[in-house]
Amino acid sequence: MVALERIAARDRQIAELSALRATDVHDAWQLLLADAPHDQSTAGPQWSPRRVAEVEFFTEVAMLTHRTEYRARTLADTAIALVSKLPASFAVLAAGEMSQEHATVIAVHSDGLEGEALEKYDSRMAKLAPALTYKQLEYRARSQAQTANPKTVVEQVEKAVKTRRVTVDPGKDGMAYLTLFAPAPEIYTIANRAMVLAKGLKAGGDPRSITQLRVDVLTDLTLNGEPSIPGATQGIRGRVHVMVPAMTLLGVGEEPAILRGYGPIDPVTAARLTADATSWRRILTDPITGRILQVSPTDYRPTQEMRDHATLVHPYCVFGGCADDSVGADIDHTVDFAAAGLTEDDNLAPLSPTHHRVKHHTRWQIEQGENNTLSWTSPAGLVYVFEPQGIMRPAPEVLIDAMTKTTPGEATTEEPCPF
Repeated sequence: MVALERIAARDRQIAELSALRATDVHDAWQLLLADAPHDQSTAGPQWSPRRVAEVEFFTEVAMLTHRTEYRARTLADTAIALVSKLPASFAVLAAGEMSQEHATVIAVHSDGLEGEALEKYDSRMAKLAPALTYKQLEYRARSQAQTANPKTVVEQVEKAVKTRRVTVDPGKDGMAYLTLFAPAPEIYTIANRAMVLAKGLKAGGDPRSITQLRVDVLTDLTLNGEPSIPGATQGIRGRVHVMVPAMTLLGVGEEPAILRGYGPIDPVTAARLTADATSWRRILTDPITGRILQVSPTDYRPTQEMRDHATLVHPYCVFGGCADDSVGADIDHTVDFAAAGLTEDDNLAPLSPTHHRVKHHTRWQIEQGENNTLSWTSPAGLVYVFEPQGIMRPAPEVLIDAMTKTTPGEATTEEPCPF
């Protein structure tokens, strides 16, 4: 019983600290607004001081606290809303009577409410929150916000639809999560269709569970179905890139294969992907350093080999906390080409279009050192160093010596092959 009481007491302490943190976040935001940072770019449309401040603030918080930008923005938006316009809800959090998750729900659904509607919403949520789970509170908050101002809710829905997206997150044991954030009617229809198809297969004697069948039918529809959207190209198939060390394929090494964007994968999966590949291109790596060897030529526009090098070395956008796949990123000159930056591997790195703009419009600064190591300096002067993720570990010296003695005069370069 005492242990359970301690758990509840710790939750109250965490909530109280969350309120203190919210005040700190709000104060930091006000200081940045007062600083009025201006757009750093020299070409194209200019950002307003407020937009520059918002981007600098959210990215700074994300990098500093090791959060994704989405979570950093949620933390900051919640804190600013609680302190500036939700006094009743903030008081409940400060008293330790609801969690940070509750506070986030209340803040999210307060967006767009003003005046009397906002006051009524805040008062109602503050009373409900202590007795509900945050999931139960979310339903009430959504309903209360719509009742308080139906017009605002319609506008918020239209705004939210524009944020629809697909995200990928790695799991363990060779698994991963695919998240589809889209309007609720479509999502529920997709889930229902998967269930109907799964039940039909199960009724026909398929030994897989309903849960497994729902995943498998959705996977099959996504991989093999064709889009019905006018203008969409037919016959496009997804591509994966796997780096398999040649020494491992030859059976004389134990370096695991690397699935770009995920990490090490088991030998059986790597062998299956290798066997099923329709084409492949050799990428040479130095067995002493594990680094992908230099490719050429040098020109204003990166060659395909340079693009491949950049995306293999950096599976994700190189801005800290960003999880966007580098395949769809811009290949950015770390030192701008206009500032005499060269188009070579040691001056190229993938940046998502969003963070490419962040680099040019805000006070974030980037430098690229040896072996494609990147250093970001934030507007606050903090430095963050990021090592490349797509580099093979050096081969053991014993193995290199053995191969050299066995095949004198031949190159000792590993040859991973991405697909």
